[in-house]
Amino acid sequence: MVYTPGLWLFLLAALITMGVIGFSWRYRQTDTGKAFLALMVCGLVWVVFFCFETASPALEGKLFWAKIQFLGITFLPTAWVFLVLALTGQKAARGVKTALLLLPALTNLVIWTNPLHHWFYGTPFISSTLAPFPVLVQDYQFWFYYVHAPLNYLILLAALFLLVKAMVRMEGMYQTQAQLLLVSILLPAITDMLYVLGYSPVRYYNYTTAVFSLSGVILAWTLFRYQFLDLLPLARDVMIGQMSDLVMILDHKTRISEANPAARDVFHLPKEFVGKQPTEIGSRDLLEVAGLLEQGVAHKDVQFEAQPGRTFDLRIQPVMKSGGLVIGWVITARDISERVEFLNRLQALATRDDLTGIYNRRHFLELCQREMYRVQRLKDYHVAVMMIDLDHFKLVNDAHGHAIGDRALAAFANAVQAELRVMDIFGRLGGEEFALLLVDVDESAARAAAERLGLSLKNLETAPKISCKSNKNEKTKNW
Repeated sequence: MVYTPGLWLFLLAALITMGVIGFSWRYRQTDTGKAFLALMVCGLVWVVFFCFETASPALEGKLFWAKIQFLGITFLPTAWVFLVLALTGQKAARGVKTALLLLPALTNLVIWTNPLHHWFYGTPFISSTLAPFPVLVQDYQFWFYYVHAPLNYLILLAALFLLVKAMVRMEGMYQTQAQLLLVSILLPAITDMLYVLGYSPVRYYNYTTAVFSLSGVILAWTLFRYQFLDLLPLARDVMIGQMSDLVMILDHKTRISEANPAARDVFHLPKEFVGKQPTEIGSRDLLEVAGLLEQGVAHKDVQFEAQPGRTFDLRIQPVMKSGGLVIGWVITARDISERVEFLNRLQALATRDDLTGIYNRRHFLELCQREMYRVQRLKDYHVAVMMIDLDHFKLVNDAHGHAIGDRALAAFANAVQAELRVMDIFGRLGGEEFALLLVDVDESAARAAAERLGLSLKNLETAPKISCKSNKNEKTKNW
């Protein structure tokens, strides 16, 4: 073993990288966590075996450890791309992913078969004069300079392009995460480029692994401060900012991950809402949604204070990974006010008399049947039925026309309703025949209601004047 000044720096870098891997291991079930772990493992392979290469005294040993390093070096740019894709929610075609994996695999094949063709190494040797300590001069050939290095930098540029493209659309915490990731990519990339171009502080000595550990520190701080792998955007690219529907995404800890403009307006979200719990926002509407989520409600029609008079179809859909792991929830709310109004009109047509607005015959009988069941169940529950028939109403229609007769019927129905309680049931059986069910009354209360109603109808002013008779308890009274 050869002692090399500054080797401690790379050993420290290896320890830092291992620490970051251990810390982020709990996120291995997410796409972002897998990509991040792959990246750090590539860096660890590079730095650990660079230490072995540096400490090895013989040429054969140095070359062997250098070849193993390239298992990490070649796949490192690909890991950066996969991490950026996972973090920003972008997708790459299967063919692109396959190419990104095959290119470094091909380079490693060339490296390990180098004695057959010398495409990667020429005649490596150990120099004690080109640096303050013995270094391996690898004598790179065309594959390194014209295939490996250019492709690696192109892949890194692709990662940077994807990151910047996504960063433009990001806000708040996500943008800060993207900026830190950008710095983490640029630091080792620039250092490696300077090494390839011959501008390393110690010639033939690549400090990229030590700088990569600095990127690891930045990312580790991001993990701790911004929970980089915890607050990943679940589906930002599938959200359309111009959607009229409310769309909001919560992570697996029910923190707000994203919300479109419609949701921001209704829930009064502040500018820096990402990562906050609904209870931190102060919106009663949002608290109601959070309560429904906690209760396990998946679908409900709701009304928001911020949109008075409007009805929304609220849906809470869990986002699951393979194995049933819930990684968040997508909350949508669609304005269905017009549909609700239409259904209410349909229900009114099915249950109400079109002319008078009171219950029609069918619905009146249905409600009476319900009250009869209640009378049978409850010992002290009584109802009274009153039948009302307008006298000689056909003569009114014949003498004055149906329009006048219709107005007289409507006035009569309004007068009766004005004397009823909310729970009483009033319906038109057909033509000039009406029925009234007084709910939860004894006989004296029913008689009092009948007298009160008779007095009101006697004073009813209609043109022409109409009269009626009622039948209660098989006794007929003329008004």
